[in-house]
Amino acid sequence: MKNPLLVPEFREMLASNNIEEIKDFCDTTPPAIVADFLGALSAKENKNILLSLPPDTRSNIFSYFDDDVKLSLMSLFENGDLVELLSKMLDEERLNFLKILPIGKQREIRDLSRRYPGKEARELTEVAEQLLKSELPVEEEMTAEEIAVEIQPLIQVYKIADNKVTLIDRIEKNSWVNIVNPSKDDLPLLTQYFNIPIDFLTASLDIDETARIEIEDNTTLIIIKTPYFDEHNPDVPYFTLPIGVILANGMLITVCSRELGILRDFIEGRVKNTTSVTGAKFILQIIFRSTMIYLQYLKQINNAATMIQKKLEQESKNKQLIKLLNIEKSLVYFTTSLKTNALMLERLQRINLFHLDGDLEDLFEDIVIENRQALEMSNIYSDILSGMMDAFASVISNNLNIVMKLLTAITIILMIPNIVTGFYGMNVKLPFQGHPLAYIMVVTSSLLLATVLVLFFMKKKWL
Repeated sequence: MKNPLLVPEFREMLASNNIEEIKDFCDTTPPAIVADFLGALSAKENKNILLSLPPDTRSNIFSYFDDDVKLSLMSLFENGDLVELLSKMLDEERLNFLKILPIGKQREIRDLSRRYPGKEARELTEVAEQLLKSELPVEEEMTAEEIAVEIQPLIQVYKIADNKVTLIDRIEKNSWVNIVNPSKDDLPLLTQYFNIPIDFLTASLDIDETARIEIEDNTTLIIIKTPYFDEHNPDVPYFTLPIGVILANGMLITVCSRELGILRDFIEGRVKNTTSVTGAKFILQIIFRSTMIYLQYLKQINNAATMIQKKLEQESKNKQLIKLLNIEKSLVYFTTSLKTNALMLERLQRINLFHLDGDLEDLFEDIVIENRQALEMSNIYSDILSGMMDAFASVISNNLNIVMKLLTAITIILMIPNIVTGFYGMNVKLPFQGHPLAYIMVVTSSLLLATVLVLFFMKKKWL
């Protein structure tokens, strides 16, 4: 499990080289919980943190990582560090991890551990050898052709033909590969075939991932936070999802956990001037399209809030207030995502990844302006909604006070006849008790006192 709650704090500690605080956290927190928090970081960040820890602590935390995190970290450790890391793992976790590796990788680890002295390295060698000799079925490494057949149902490949985006039946250079919601078991195959880091895929599928740019070797990952409308979720229909745009081996790969209308617009030809599906222009068009849909959804949210406001003016019900609360939640999602998109755009401009010039520079400026407008609209609508909810809460509270005041006044008025009749219910001698009109006199006096009290309350405007 990956918990992104402390990701900003860990990145801040890494940026300021505050290793002691990281060590203190890892020493005082159970390894399973540390692994949950660190699992949301990138593989490089995890490597830097793990290398700063003592070997035993490092291996204990590594034991509790998800398999995809372990696989992405393996490729980053040097030979000696990798042997030390695996040899000090918990026995059961080490065996389970070695079992999921291809047979070629198991042999590599066995051969590697033989070169290093020490009891723990020898134990790792023995475990790897037993696994290789066991009769348990171990999958041989698949060829590129076999992997291509396996991943074919997971991907759609597009290319520009006759000035429009066209679906093709094979992967080519200068093509766009779209991957929608692959399973956890499919990620190693995709990683192996496209030769991309596995954490690029896991980050693109993580709904809590922030917009960012990451470059590793010759592969670039751009994560864009895009708006999404879920018509099957009546509570919070508007939220955001990340799209991972990966540039690798002359191809553009998009990865997302759900099928998005933004990419569907390109496929169905609703976006004009799509002349390439692999270059900087196509990526900027995706970002621009995403920003425009933010603006569209923000207007829909504002219209929905206006309708709920009118209903609340007619009748104050908890149901309407809960709807406003859910709308405010959507606005928080939008505001946060637009802020991270703005930071991503700043870095994109700073590192000059696309060498913008001419029309591309104009398109980039349009994106920045539209993103800023969407962020301002989101902040304004959120402030208005917060003020509206506070106002209606005050109105509801005031209505409650009026009802309570009315009920209190009625209770006091009804108390007068009770007091009078209570006196005349005593078993003692009372004035006028022998008078033939005693009953009428008691009732009349009770009503008279109650009337006087009503007039007094009306004068004070308590009724």
